[in-house]
Amino acid sequence: MNDTAIIKRQFFNSLKRGTGEAYLLVRDNPKIDFSNHIIKGALNIYAYDGQSEGDRARYIFDIISISKCQDKIRKAVLQGLATEQDNTWNLTHLFALAKLYAQQNDAELKQAIYDRFLSNPIEGSDWVGAYEILELDGLNGLFYVAEKFGKYIEQNPDDWQDDWIIKRFQEENESIKVYEELKKKARTNKFIRIYLDNIKLTKASQEKHKTKPTKHKDIIDEVLNSKPYISFRRKRNLTDEEINIVAKQLISETDKSNIERLLDIFDFYKFPYDSQIILNFTNQKRTSKNRIVEYAINALKHLKSKDIRTFAIDKIQNSKNPIDYLEILVSNYKSGDFKLLSEIANKTKSEHKIEQLAGIYSDIFKANKTKECKEPLEVLYNKMNCAIHRNGIVEILIENKVINDKIRQEIKFDCDLETRKLAD
Repeated sequence: MNDTAIIKRQFFNSLKRGTGEAYLLVRDNPKIDFSNHIIKGALNIYAYDGQSEGDRARYIFDIISISKCQDKIRKAVLQGLATEQDNTWNLTHLFALAKLYAQQNDAELKQAIYDRFLSNPIEGSDWVGAYEILELDGLNGLFYVAEKFGKYIEQNPDDWQDDWIIKRFQEENESIKVYEELKKKARTNKFIRIYLDNIKLTKASQEKHKTKPTKHKDIIDEVLNSKPYISFRRKRNLTDEEINIVAKQLISETDKSNIERLLDIFDFYKFPYDSQIILNFTNQKRTSKNRIVEYAINALKHLKSKDIRTFAIDKIQNSKNPIDYLEILVSNYKSGDFKLLSEIANKTKSEHKIEQLAGIYSDIFKANKTKECKEPLEVLYNKMNCAIHRNGIVEILIENKVINDKIRQEIKFDCDLETRKLAD
């Protein structure tokens, strides 16, 4: 493999992960044509989770801006926006990229945004492109979106729309009375009227089918009878008294299904009594009928003892799935454990498991400030394609003063705009 091929391979690896190395390689190798790989990055979002991470338009656009084949790439973007039909997040990425062209007075790509919006939409993704139109043309853009939806509803009478687009625009434009402007426009525009009427019907239907909150007699009743299992961390915070009540019930409970539900609470809260009680649950035989052992292991991350650490290290070193036990080190990390964490990270190839490791290692090193974080976090940085977790990893490297010069230079051009700010 010649030097050019090696550099291109290195570039594409960085592009897929979203690191700033890709930008630096284009900048520092002006004689190499990276256009085919850049086009792949323009037409596809390689993020681990495109919905959570959002588009990478600014990242790709910055790389395009220093490319030697800008016209070729631009034509590919134009074609991709018109034809993408398989992936919602690729399409959101293309709309966002086209918007950046439009903001630099590219009239053809601006028109392409208007033409593609709600034209042969991907199922369940009829909203894609609306926000770009609002950003480009404000209230007039909203009128266009509303009219286009009205025309679509007339042709597809079973379609329904809510008002999230209007609400979002109102939040970002407080000086405009958005609904009043739409209603005013609807007097002479039947399609905007159809759109607003459809929203009313949707709201009425949602209100009619709104589920009334279930009333529980106490916290135990709530934990055992909430369907489906709810996250008490997300729904509401439990008081210390409620945590103690749940813990006492867990100690005396004999029904395995109830034990499972009660244990799940301590994934989010520290078990307030003897940690050995939780550790004992891990001695049960794993079955397909309940998740007691799994939930007990999750609860151990909040608890610290010699026995818990011994259990964790044994499982990490000897089980088929060591990742299942790594979170226990959040409260039980000791100097030198980084070697074990680095070894696991180096061996891991699955992007899903790399993503899992990124979350766990971030938790471990947030709870345990140490320069030992450097090696295992660098391994993950060079493997992962999740910009959200990479941001957390970079923050930890900076906080512990172990960020290397290569990463420090790359983050200025990372696909995550928040990560770019860390360079300062």
